[in-house]
This record gives sequence, C-alpha cells and structure tokens, in this order.
Amino acid sequence: MQIFESVLELPRPLLKFVRVPWEMTPGPLQTERLDAELLRRGLIKPVLPKVEGEEEEEDEFIPWEDRPPVLADKVRLLFDATHPDVLDVNTTAVWAAGEVLEFGGNFNKYITHKDLAKQEGIIFRHLLRMILLTEEFAGLTPPGVEPAAWQAELKDIADKLTEACRQVDPTSTEETIKKAHEKVDVVAGEVAVPTPPPEPAPDQPPAEDPADAFGAGLS
Repeated sequence: MQIFESVLELPRPLLKFVRVPWEMTPGPLQTERLDAELLRRGLIKPVLPKVEGEEEEEDEFIPWEDRPPVLADKVRLLFDATHPDVLDVNTTAVWAAGEVLEFGGNFNKYITHKDLAKQEGIIFRHLLRMILLTEEFAGLTPPGVEPAAWQAELKDIADKLTEACRQVDPTSTEETIKKAHEKVDVVAGEVAVPTPPPEPAPDQPPAEDPADAFGAGLS
C-alpha cells in the first residue's frame, strides 16, 4: 500500500499532513527481504541491539529529514541502485489512502482528523488514482505470490477505497472506474493506444470508405 502511494505525486505543501507514521510496524517484505538486501549493498546502516541492563533513554525528537528511511524510501534506494539509468521516476513516501482505510474507509472522518478540509479535493483525487493503480497492477503478480491471493488483496483495497469515494462524490467515482476499464495509465497520465482493426481476409475486398461511396457529400 505504501509503495503504491509513493508513485502518486501529491503537492509538496500537503506532504507534512500525509507523512508515513514513525511508529508504523514494518511488515515481512521490509524485515525479511528488503532490509537484508539494502544491508548487503551498504545502503542502510544496521540497527545495533540494546545492551542488556542498559538504561532506557528518553524518547528524543528527531526531525523528519533525519529519521531513518521508511518502506517506500527503502524501495527507492534499491531501485536507484539496480536501475541507475532511470532518472524520470519520482516517488515520495506518503500515507493517505492507507490511513483512510485505517479510519474504516470513512473519508470525512479522516479529513476532519487531519484538518485537511481545504485539501479535500486533492485527497479525493489521490484515492481515485489509487483505485486505478490497483486495477493496473492486478495482472502483475510479484514473484513468490499466488496470483489469486494478489488479485484478491488488490480488489479488496480497490473496493474499500471505491466505497469511501462513493460516499463523497458517486458520479466522479463511477467515471473513474469506467476509465480504469479503458486501461488508463494513471502514473504517466496516458490512455493505452487502441488496438487497430484486423486486416481483411485475402479473399475479401477491403471495406468501402463511406467518404468514397458514390454520391457521398451530395445534398
């Protein structure tokens, strides 16, 4: 969820409201696979275990820019290391759609809690783009994951976000779902090129262009 959100750009002034929670518990993707690879490459520092009997230090405020990278940041570190020639991909670690789901899909409750009334439209569009993104990735199963489980998980996310958006603006939500079925690339903002019509069979004459028909254009 966090990785998906990171590719959907949000205005910079909004980022302080949608930061990934510092206390978020890392999942197995991060702890069992990603961290090990980043450590092997020397891209992150190992976390030293506390010495037994050592006194607990009081929590000290750490500025956001000085805090260790979160999951989306770590994925970007690995991506840059493995694809150094790709320079036109922008990612930012955010947690908006994920937190809406943590609020039970209650969009208005999330907006009120985060004091985002003035940015409500931006967050709403972000959720719509997230729905489209899950549609795109449903057919791209990661290695080691069962396709049925992957598709079910993404469908569950899309269904919950769709219901949250319908409560706000059902018309825009339905239009977005329709676009998803038209295979819109929400990251690049482009619609897939339509498939050209099939060539006529060798024993069939090509279809006549209406503009070439006898009397075409005559009143």
